[in-house]
Amino acid sequence: MRTRILPSMLILFLMILAACGSDSGGGALYSDPPNVKLYGIEKAKITYEYGGDASGTKTHIIANFGQYQRQDDRMEFSFQGQPRNISRLDIIADSVQYNVDLTSMTGTRSRFDTARQNNFIRSFSEEERSDVQAAYIMRGGGQKVGRDTVLGRVCDLYDVGFQGIQQSLWNGLTLRLRVRMGGQDILMTATEIDTTFTPTPDMFAPPADASIRKPEVISRFPQGHPPIDSVPPAGASQDMPAGHPPVQNDLPEGHPPVGGQ
Repeated sequence: MRTRILPSMLILFLMILAACGSDSGGGALYSDPPNVKLYGIEKAKITYEYGGDASGTKTHIIANFGQYQRQDDRMEFSFQGQPRNISRLDIIADSVQYNVDLTSMTGTRSRFDTARQNNFIRSFSEEERSDVQAAYIMRGGGQKVGRDTVLGRVCDLYDVGFQGIQQSLWNGLTLRLRVRMGGQDILMTATEIDTTFTPTPDMFAPPADASIRKPEVISRFPQGHPPIDSVPPAGASQDMPAGHPPVQNDLPEGHPPVGGQ
């Protein structure tokens, strides 16, 4: 099945976030605007509720135009008659990425390659750079189909063209997401937005009691062969626009694409 670029689902599905930096993590947050602004607003804390054939909540926090992001996703739904419970935390802190299973309190820490992302966005026109998330949708085959209003904010409504997904974007952030998949209708809607809070480093760090490890490297080469950086990991999506970095999909089987952008 063809993989399409989706915005801010983009954290759970594609994790296309952040701007440049080191892999050291921790410390004060950068305040200088990044070269690539993933969102049209400097900071935001958004709370969502799931509806339709799903229940639960989600929180999406961004700082410095998306250089820092945190998505706390707690969702219950059914897939092919089987109940699914999702409880996970995904963080981008400049060039460091954390993925944590909040049920087992285990997760991974890895380097987020901002250079590939920035190289891909470098091919965008000035108009596309003004709304990066919308550009991802359009380049992935989606189209703008109208307007929507959520919490008094006028959004551009996009049909992503994949699994019946429609996404309402305000400053690049998802305020409403609808997924029609396998006879199910899953809705995620913003219920609160805070753009006046003060971002702090602890917002973009994993829980202190979580066990964090480096992810295992799956090699396609014979035993003992040294890893080669330019080769994408096994299972990485290959059906991306030219220049787009391969992205590993590590969501549980049957998890619907869920945005929080």
